Amino acid sequence: MSTLPITSYRWPRFFSLMDTLKIQRPHEEYGRAVQAYFHSLFPHRQWSVFQDPDGTPLAVDVELLYPTVEEPFYLLHTIGMSAAPMHYPAGEFVTGKEGYGELCLILPADWPFRKDWDISLNDEEAWPIWLLMELGRFPHVHDVWMSYGFLLPNSESHEPFARDTALSGLVIVQFEGQLGGVSMADGTTVELLMPILLYKEEMDLCSDIGVDALVDAVVDECGGSFLLNKDRPNVALEDWFFDDIP
Repeated sequence: MSTLPITSYRWPRFFSLMDTLKIQRPHEEYGRAVQAYFHSLFPHRQWSVFQDPDGTPLAVDVELLYPTVEEPFYLLHTIGMSAAPMHYPAGEFVTGKEGYGELCLILPADWPFRKDWDISLNDEEAWPIWLLMELGRFPHVHDVWMSYGFLLPNSESHEPFARDTALSGLVIVQFEGQLGGVSMADGTTVELLMPILLYKEEMDLCSDIGVDALVDAVVDECGGSFLLNKDRPNVALEDWFFDDIP
């Protein structure tokens, strides 16, 4: 169990993010409460916290809960995205309400991290950690609301997230129950959001068939699992997928 020191930043910025001015962090305690919540859901796990080496406009750390024999998967979640609110755009029926969120992601136990869990942020295999840090910053950099169905390409040209995958975008989903949100002491709910990573063709298809149909197809292709599979088939290129569309 450890907090890993800041390391030199060598990754290109995901989602074409550029540094912006620091913003206020009125609720730093929310991230710590979410961390404690995940420890209660997944007790007896070893864990490490990777400190955000960039921190603009706000620091978003990532905790990694290591696999166990009973639960053979890594669970990653952000700490700090909820330190500041997201803002829903004001309109005719909405008056600019605020909301708070943190991100989570599940990796298979055989994800190619270093042996003995000696993980560095400079490792190529650590790109999901960088992805969560940058994604947690995104709504604050652009002052947008991130919730279920939020689609985001890595770049305008759909640049893959890493050299060992063609996944190049994502859609945000949210579970019900324990993994849906965390209640804070002041009554605020911090929503727990999960990115489902997509290929460009799947993102193009999403506007035609909807988020639910696409996510169901991706999960089916992964054997009913929400674990990230960086090598999975592209469902938008599978003949069976179009046969199943009503």
